[in-house]
Amino acid sequence: MEENQNNNSSNDQNANMNFNVNANEVKQETQQTMNEVKNTFQNTNFKKDTQAAKGFFSDFFKNPLESIRKVANDSKNSFVKIAIIIFVVWLVVLFVAEIFDIASTYLFGTYGSFERFFRNLFPNILNIIKQLLVPILTVLVLSGLVYGFKKNKNKSFLTIASTILVAEIPVVIASIVNLLTILGSGVLKLTSYFSGFCSILSTVLLYFAIKELSDEGENKSYFWKYALIIGIFYVVSFVLSYLGIYL
Repeated sequence: MEENQNNNSSNDQNANMNFNVNANEVKQETQQTMNEVKNTFQNTNFKKDTQAAKGFFSDFFKNPLESIRKVANDSKNSFVKIAIIIFVVWLVVLFVAEIFDIASTYLFGTYGSFERFFRNLFPNILNIIKQLLVPILTVLVLSGLVYGFKKNKNKSFLTIASTILVAEIPVVIASIVNLLTILGSGVLKLTSYFSGFCSILSTVLLYFAIKELSDEGENKSYFWKYALIIGIFYVVSFVLSYLGIYL
């Protein structure tokens, strides 16, 4: 009897570590995600949404784990707009950073000029695109892995992606602070250490976010499931690094 229970427990753990997703699920989730995002933009109320965003971020800094729990268990996708705000801010910050990086050489440099800046802007457009792909691929890969390793598909891809984005808030904050390097290289050491600190915070938040999304509770196998997901993510990151994309 005890041996059967142990075998069942072992089978459950193995099932939790299996990646399972099919083409129909991907198609349905893609369609549902597109519809949800479209509806979100159509039902935008700037004043109301601004107040909701302020309230959410205030609550996040008071209790980030509770905020993650709410987003992960929201069946109505009420936090999609918050996730979109985080995502857009992340993209804009990276875009501005890349533009200023180019400008520091070809506009503000010793022999800089508007002519040199615009002449070199388009040849560097590929680098800008690569930087903008970082947050997109980070969210897509992590969300896809979490969705694929879920035994019960009881959470939509959009809910998973929204939760991942909330967990990445410290990384977005670090990206904003990194803009201080525009003022001079003297703050580079400070921003570098701060970025490392924020990266650790996001890793911790991701641990709890994925746990909440995976409905693991006190499952003893969760640590290894998280390690597997993050491990695969870093393998993907390693492969993409050969294309000049660093997640």
